[in-house]
Amino acid sequence: MSMPAQLKYIVLSILFVLASVNFTRTALDIVQNSKRLEDLHSDVASLQKQQSDLNASISYKQSVDYIEERARDALNLIKPNEQAFVVPQGAGVLAAEDTKPVILSTKQKQASNFQMWMQLFLN
Repeated sequence: MSMPAQLKYIVLSILFVLASVNFTRTALDIVQNSKRLEDLHSDVASLQKQQSDLNASISYKQSVDYIEERARDALNLIKPNEQAFVVPQGAGVLAAEDTKPVILSTKQKQASNFQMWMQLFLN
């Protein structure tokens, strides 16, 4: 073999190695970008679920049921013919024998708020 033929094979080998390195680098970039794309799709799906949950919460909080629930909890309101049980704070599920829950009867429902508060604190 002559010198120019050997030089030609060396140059072709170097070009082949450079092409292989560039191809490998490009393939790795594609894999990394596809992984990043999958992560972004997952984030978008999570955010869409969070948005739908928030929209459902907003629509519930604008409903009459939520307003009634909040009024009943915050203002201690009861519906007609309904009994309310007041458990002393710290009594837990198993109340001691000397701490009895207060039951509002139908007679007490017609009493004024002041009278009911007095009964609550004095009993």
